[in-house]
Amino acid sequence: MRAPSRISVLAVELFALKTGISFALDASWFPLVVESDSLMAVNMVNSVEDCLAPEGGLVEGVRRLLASHVPVTVSHVSHHANKAAHRIARFSLRDQSLSCWLDGGPLWLMDTVYDDRPESNGFG
Repeated sequence: MRAPSRISVLAVELFALKTGISFALDASWFPLVVESDSLMAVNMVNSVEDCLAPEGGLVEGVRRLLASHVPVTVSHVSHHANKAAHRIARFSLRDQSLSCWLDGGPLWLMDTVYDDRPESNGFG
Protein backbone atom coordinates (compact mmCIF):
# COMPACT_ATOMS: atom_id res chain seq x y z
CA MET A 1 0.00 0.00 0.00
CA ARG A 2 1.36 3.39 -0.88
CA ALA A 3 1.86 5.65 2.14
CA PRO A 4 0.54 9.21 2.21
CA SER A 5 2.89 11.60 0.47
CA ARG A 6 4.67 14.57 2.02
CA ILE A 7 5.28 13.04 5.41
CA SER A 8 8.55 12.20 7.09
CA VAL A 9 10.31 8.87 6.61
CA LEU A 10 9.66 8.13 10.29
CA ALA A 11 5.95 8.85 9.80
CA VAL A 12 5.90 6.45 6.83
CA GLU A 13 7.50 3.74 8.99
CA LEU A 14 4.94 4.33 11.75
CA PHE A 15 2.07 4.41 9.22
CA ALA A 16 3.27 1.05 7.87
CA LEU A 17 3.45 -0.41 11.39
CA LYS A 18 -0.05 0.83 12.22
CA THR A 19 -1.57 -0.42 8.97
CA GLY A 20 0.16 -3.82 9.14
CA ILE A 21 -0.64 -4.41 12.79
CA SER A 22 -4.27 -3.40 12.28
CA PHE A 23 -4.59 -5.78 9.33
CA ALA A 24 -2.98 -8.67 11.22
CA LEU A 25 -5.12 -8.11 14.32
CA ASP A 26 -8.30 -7.95 12.23
CA ALA A 27 -7.28 -11.30 10.69
CA SER A 28 -6.68 -12.72 14.22
CA TRP A 29 -3.08 -13.68 13.53
CA PHE A 30 -1.73 -14.49 17.00
CA PRO A 31 0.84 -14.50 18.34
CA LEU A 32 1.92 -11.54 16.25
CA VAL A 33 5.61 -10.72 15.85
CA VAL A 34 6.27 -7.43 14.06
CA GLU A 35 9.72 -6.56 12.77
CA SER A 36 10.90 -3.19 11.51
CA ASP A 37 14.27 -1.93 10.37
CA SER A 38 13.43 1.50 11.82
CA LEU A 39 14.99 1.47 15.27
CA MET A 40 13.48 4.88 16.07
CA ALA A 41 9.94 3.72 15.22
CA VAL A 42 10.36 0.53 17.27
CA ASN A 43 11.71 2.45 20.26
CA MET A 44 8.90 5.01 20.03
CA VAL A 45 6.07 2.45 20.00
CA ASN A 46 7.66 0.32 22.74
CA SER A 47 8.33 3.28 25.04
CA VAL A 48 6.01 4.03 27.95
CA GLU A 49 6.73 7.76 27.79
CA ASP A 50 4.43 10.22 26.06
CA CYS A 51 5.53 10.91 22.50
CA LEU A 52 5.89 14.64 21.92
CA ALA A 53 7.33 14.27 18.41
CA PRO A 54 5.34 15.46 15.39
CA GLU A 55 4.60 11.77 14.72
CA GLY A 56 3.08 11.36 18.19
CA GLY A 57 -0.42 10.72 16.85
CA LEU A 58 0.81 7.77 14.80
CA VAL A 59 2.82 6.45 17.74
CA GLU A 60 -0.23 6.59 20.00
CA GLY A 61 -2.32 4.84 17.34
CA VAL A 62 0.16 1.96 17.19
CA ARG A 63 0.35 1.81 20.99
CA ARG A 64 -3.46 1.58 21.24
CA LEU A 65 -3.44 -1.35 18.82
CA LEU A 66 -0.68 -3.07 20.79
CA ALA A 67 -2.46 -2.53 24.11
CA SER A 68 -5.75 -3.94 22.85
CA HIS A 69 -4.37 -7.36 21.89
CA VAL A 70 -1.90 -9.87 23.29
CA PRO A 71 0.52 -11.29 22.50
CA VAL A 72 2.05 -8.77 20.11
CA THR A 73 5.73 -7.86 20.03
CA VAL A 74 7.47 -5.20 17.97
CA SER A 75 11.21 -5.59 17.50
CA HIS A 76 14.02 -4.13 15.46
CA VAL A 77 15.85 -6.06 12.75
CA SER A 78 18.78 -4.92 10.67
CA HIS A 79 17.90 -3.73 7.19
CA HIS A 80 20.35 -6.38 5.97
CA ALA A 81 17.92 -9.04 7.24
CA ASN A 82 14.88 -7.28 5.80
CA LYS A 83 15.42 -7.04 2.03
CA ALA A 84 11.86 -8.19 1.37
CA ALA A 85 10.50 -5.04 3.03
CA HIS A 86 12.72 -2.92 0.78
CA ARG A 87 11.45 -4.71 -2.33
CA ILE A 88 7.83 -4.26 -1.25
CA ALA A 89 8.46 -0.55 -0.61
CA ARG A 90 9.88 -0.16 -4.11
CA PHE A 91 6.90 -2.07 -5.53
CA SER A 92 4.48 0.30 -3.75
CA LEU A 93 6.02 3.25 -5.58
CA ARG A 94 4.72 1.78 -8.85
CA ASP A 95 1.44 0.27 -7.62
CA GLN A 96 -1.28 2.46 -6.09
CA SER A 97 -3.46 -0.42 -4.88
CA LEU A 98 -3.47 -2.38 -1.65
CA SER A 99 -1.72 -5.72 -2.16
CA CYS A 100 -1.90 -8.70 0.16
CA TRP A 101 -0.39 -12.15 -0.34
CA LEU A 102 -1.46 -14.78 2.20
CA ASP A 103 -0.24 -18.20 1.09
CA GLY A 104 2.63 -17.06 -1.09
CA GLY A 105 3.58 -14.10 -3.17
CA PRO A 106 4.90 -13.05 -6.51
CA LEU A 107 8.15 -14.68 -7.57
CA TRP A 108 10.06 -11.38 -7.37
CA LEU A 109 9.18 -11.27 -3.67
CA MET A 110 9.41 -14.94 -2.70
CA ASP A 111 13.03 -15.20 -3.84
CA THR A 112 13.87 -12.32 -1.53
CA VAL A 113 11.84 -13.77 1.35
CA TYR A 114 13.74 -17.03 0.97
CA ASP A 115 17.05 -15.16 1.02
CA ASP A 116 15.95 -13.18 4.12
CA ARG A 117 15.57 -16.32 6.25
CA PRO A 118 17.99 -16.26 9.20
CA GLU A 119 19.74 -19.44 8.08
CA SER A 120 20.27 -17.94 4.59
CA ASN A 121 21.87 -14.68 5.67
CA GLY A 122 24.15 -15.70 8.52
CA PHE A 123 21.91 -14.25 11.28
CA GLY A 124 20.52 -17.57 12.50
